[in-house]
Amino acid sequence: MGVSSKLTLLVGASLLAMPAMAQTAAEPAAEAASAAEIDTAEDIIVTAQRREQRLQDVPISIAVVSGEALQDRAIQNFEQLAPLIPNLTIAKTPAANLIVLRGIGSSAGSPSLDQSVVMFVDGIYSGNARQFAAPFLDIERLEVLRGPQGALVGRNTSAGAINILTRKPGDELGGYVLGDYNFTFEGVSLEGAVDLPVTDNFAIRTTGRYADTDGYIYNPLVDQDQPTRKEAIGRITGVWEGEGVTTTFKYEHADVDIEGSPVQVFAPTNNEFRDYVKSARLTTGPEYDNIVTNNAVLQLDIEMGGPTLTAITGYSQFKNRNLIDADFFAGNFATADFDQDFKQVSQEIRLTSPTGGPIEYSAGAYYSDANLDEERTTGVLFAPVASTFRAFNQEDKAFSLFGQLTWVASEALRVNASGRWTHQNKTADYLRLGGAQAAVARTGAVQADFSGKTTDSRFDPAASVQFYANRNSMFYASFGKGSKSAGFQGAISNASPATFEYLPERSTAFEGGARLSFPGTGYLNLAAFHTTYKDLQVSAGISVPGSLAAIFFTGNAPEARIAGLEAEFLFRQSQMFQVDGSLAWLPTAKYVDFTAGPCYALQPSNGTLPGTCNQTGQRLGFTPKFSGSVNGTVKAPVSSDLQVKATISPGFQTGNFRDFTNDPVARQDGWLKLDARLSLGSIDDGWELALVGRNLTNKLTNAYSNTAGLANTFLNPAARVTVVDAPRNISVQARYKF
Repeated sequence: MGVSSKLTLLVGASLLAMPAMAQTAAEPAAEAASAAEIDTAEDIIVTAQRREQRLQDVPISIAVVSGEALQDRAIQNFEQLAPLIPNLTIAKTPAANLIVLRGIGSSAGSPSLDQSVVMFVDGIYSGNARQFAAPFLDIERLEVLRGPQGALVGRNTSAGAINILTRKPGDELGGYVLGDYNFTFEGVSLEGAVDLPVTDNFAIRTTGRYADTDGYIYNPLVDQDQPTRKEAIGRITGVWEGEGVTTTFKYEHADVDIEGSPVQVFAPTNNEFRDYVKSARLTTGPEYDNIVTNNAVLQLDIEMGGPTLTAITGYSQFKNRNLIDADFFAGNFATADFDQDFKQVSQEIRLTSPTGGPIEYSAGAYYSDANLDEERTTGVLFAPVASTFRAFNQEDKAFSLFGQLTWVASEALRVNASGRWTHQNKTADYLRLGGAQAAVARTGAVQADFSGKTTDSRFDPAASVQFYANRNSMFYASFGKGSKSAGFQGAISNASPATFEYLPERSTAFEGGARLSFPGTGYLNLAAFHTTYKDLQVSAGISVPGSLAAIFFTGNAPEARIAGLEAEFLFRQSQMFQVDGSLAWLPTAKYVDFTAGPCYALQPSNGTLPGTCNQTGQRLGFTPKFSGSVNGTVKAPVSSDLQVKATISPGFQTGNFRDFTNDPVARQDGWLKLDARLSLGSIDDGWELALVGRNLTNKLTNAYSNTAGLANTFLNPAARVTVVDAPRNISVQARYKF
């Protein structure tokens, strides 16, 4: 940490010096254009409505992050992305990744649950958070679509969607190499891409990444900073442009090996605190979380004398092996496996009209077939006979028809209507075995063996009106419904035939907003929203002292409601200074009706069902009332061909619960964190050296908490498991483009 502290002082001193440099520098002779010649709103193109549009023409609350911005901030995984987007939370949990938007998301109780915030990578639906191990590698941009998006974007997007587009090959030989060394994590990452034009109409882009880094949680029992991470990723993308037909194919393989876990136990009376130290060890070897993914896409775009026919075929597969210390401390009482094998094939066909006429349309069909095999064990080491093995298999088939119609009434008025009809069929089998060999050999006495089947058909409509006061001022109002399919509890230890299935989730959303452009200066986008959820799907760990199994609540909250305001802005005073960011106000985020919800550790049961707690009127977890992220960038020349650039990025949240039970122990106080970047490079952006600092204020914050399962039995009935965010960390970057 000594090196990190010195580098922190260097970054801070350099940033303080930058405004003075900007004021005294000579006029930039090499500036490509004046500020008046750059329209920063026109430069941003998105595909939030399945066609390329200006950001300022989209009637959706949307945050856009470019691939270059992610590289500049050294963002390499979802947990690092979340602070950039207000109202978005992404955290590592014992079983899976937790993704929450505006307080709505799939809890991490079972990794088999469909996400409420769905990720799409190059048009491929990713309902399982593990499908893409490297979602931010060499991407063009990332779009976060807030609120229900089921009508046009895709199924199960009851809370929102994250749309990621990877970079396509260029028509000239070129590429980049980017190296990053993190002094805090004592690790290196190296990535690069090359464009290879094979013929005049065929080009290939190859992309690769290798990383080997340590973690930020020190485990004295193994004398190691954990979790360590090694990853090797490769991707090849090809584009062939024929006579009226464009063919795009992509294949990506990722192999990620993680040793150790950031999950630690919190029990102050037992000297277990939220900090960067975790004392845990398995006699059988280290904790690990290893995943191998394979993803492929084939897209055809066929010009049909006006409309374009698009066909997207997708294949997504992963294998995950995850072993954790299930007591989460040095006791070495229990282990747990979370193993998943997943395959998905999908096909989408879409017909899209050209723009510019009085009527614009998009219509299509989608089909997917996904299979998930999940195996979980709980090994009780001091009482092997209490061990269990659970197997869960789910077949998920979905078919949908969707369309959007836009009436361009005049230059000032546009009316949009869209809808999606979805038919989904899920079947699942559950098996639980118990006994001394259950966790080791995965054999034993049958404790439970049952199946389930659910069929669900639903229609999600949406409508919006857009009014243009002029080209640079658009106002909109929208209504939409979203949904999430019914499902099954997965391979949890307390699944039963009576509770195996949970109900589908429904949402009704109203939104109004303004998109204001200031040519040559920037933009200001505002959105006000109100969304009601019926049968909100909730899953959370619950404490049962004395139990030798990890128990989960999985069910539906009859009604929840969220409402608030969001703002996205960018202002460029000149080529030398820019400020951009996002702000959010979430005054309402609560359970309107939830009389039989989960209880936190040692909470007296007061719900309408035995062992439940009444959460009616309680605030949803992961919902700070105020949150935001701002970037201020200063750029100044130091010679005819060199420039320095400095960015300072404060981010903040007010206090909020970091769980789904309103546990007072899981409440995180408000915080302010500071990121920064200082670089020296060529004015033509051919090369750059940079120093990057994250969490320079070194705030210790709680990313996720839950009841501690087996630690409540073995260590302390009041124990919780928790994951803390990374401490201050400094890295150096080197980038070369050719």
